[in-house]
Amino acid sequence: MTYVVGVVGCGRWGLTHIRTLLELKESGFVKEVYACDTNAQRLEALPIEIDGCFSSWERMCDTIELDLVSLVTPNNTHAPIGKSILSRKLNVLIEKPLATSVEDVNELLTLAGVNKTNLHSGYLLRYHPSVCAAKEIIEEGQIGLLKSLRYVKYTSRNKKSYTNPVDALASHALDLIPYLVDVKPHPFFNNITSLKEHQVVNLSDATECKINAQYTGLNRLNKVDVEIAVGWNQNDRSLITIEGSKSILRLDFTKPDVLEIGSIEKGFKRVSLPGMKRPLEIQYRNILSQSPESISNSKTHSQTTETLQKTVLRAMSWNSKHAGN
Repeated sequence: MTYVVGVVGCGRWGLTHIRTLLELKESGFVKEVYACDTNAQRLEALPIEIDGCFSSWERMCDTIELDLVSLVTPNNTHAPIGKSILSRKLNVLIEKPLATSVEDVNELLTLAGVNKTNLHSGYLLRYHPSVCAAKEIIEEGQIGLLKSLRYVKYTSRNKKSYTNPVDALASHALDLIPYLVDVKPHPFFNNITSLKEHQVVNLSDATECKINAQYTGLNRLNKVDVEIAVGWNQNDRSLITIEGSKSILRLDFTKPDVLEIGSIEKGFKRVSLPGMKRPLEIQYRNILSQSPESISNSKTHSQTTETLQKTVLRAMSWNSKHAGN
């Protein structure tokens, strides 16, 4: 079976979706790819392999028989457009965050259930080959009892005026940690600091955020200390370090095949991950084929959004007291 997909939003990340889908089209997995954007120049610049372009997502959804719509637009549009797409009885992949409130997420989930459609989110690190291999290593007990996890995501890109570092950059970490290391999804926050040029500022103005938290293991036998450091306008870094009582895992999640295990004292060795595909391609293959993994991942939408919302509110509260001091 081959699939027909429409992408709404053709900015930087939307174009990555389109290119990935066109590669899947070339391989025969996807039949047709359509694109929509209100910016005519973006549409004109799209690859010629696109099967059709629209300036209205409503017209695209009502004209083309789509197996999936990918919504890659600003965060505040996710819920209203997502609800309208689901009301048309279409499957939808909404880029992270799924919505900006738990209430909106629950409405999206309700609509998906009523219309018997599938709702997916853009937390693609769950499909990252190195993350999946790391999860297996952890579950096998190879690194021992979990002690700490450090998530670092810095990018040279500039901050968008409509977002903040928690929603845009830390949300992947808040979704991934419970999945990767089997801890309860809602952490205890020790500290959240939002910064701009090394000064504490309100979260909405921040270009960097540092989160220190503690997660409780599902078996309640251990607690995992977590540090999340994210920001814009810095050298690109995308790293996860997981420390256990026996050894340490290190992975670079910008690359599908970089995973190391070892220790500072004895050194690290590369874990072999042959024939790896990019996470977005793997995510699309799973979603379009409606794999059990994609259905399972979609069941955590509410808990991820709830944790994200609590983190944002806590950051806003703490940092507003100290901003400008």
